[in-house]
Amino acid sequence: MANKGEVLLDEMDLAILSHLEQDGRRSFSDIAADLGVTVSTISTRVKKLMDRHTLSILGYLNPHKVGFIIPGTILINTRPGYAEKVAEAIAQLPEVSYVALFTGDFDVLAEILCRDPDHLTQLLTQHVYRIVGVEKARISLHLRRIKLKQPSVALLKSKDDTQDEEGEVRS
Repeated sequence: MANKGEVLLDEMDLAILSHLEQDGRRSFSDIAADLGVTVSTISTRVKKLMDRHTLSILGYLNPHKVGFIIPGTILINTRPGYAEKVAEAIAQLPEVSYVALFTGDFDVLAEILCRDPDHLTQLLTQHVYRIVGVEKARISLHLRRIKLKQPSVALLKSKDDTQDEEGEVRS
């Protein structure tokens, strides 16, 4: 059963997403040929996925290779009742690439990219610590990116869909 607001994906959607997962720049004509459908079918479905905010196609850069020597994570504690407002304010900062509300020891997580220690200091002192509702922030710097990829869309299939009669996993 789908959760409220959840978009159910059919086999064609999953197949398209699987192709884009492998190469987000892959042409619709190549995907259509692989799946045995028309280019307009692929184009229409990708447009619907994007319109429903189910799919975004982004290009990620390696921060260390382009001059952001301080990529990191900011974990923020907020005053009670301020987590969502703080998250929305943090999301507006140009250094921030990802923001999430959290449970547990921190209320908000933000992934950041800064040019150097001075840039990080400015981000914290001139922006983050001035947001109403921020109580404290912990900074963790990323030393090296090991993986940046979403989990495989194949995980959306049930266990029964990915195993044959003998229990062997199908790819």
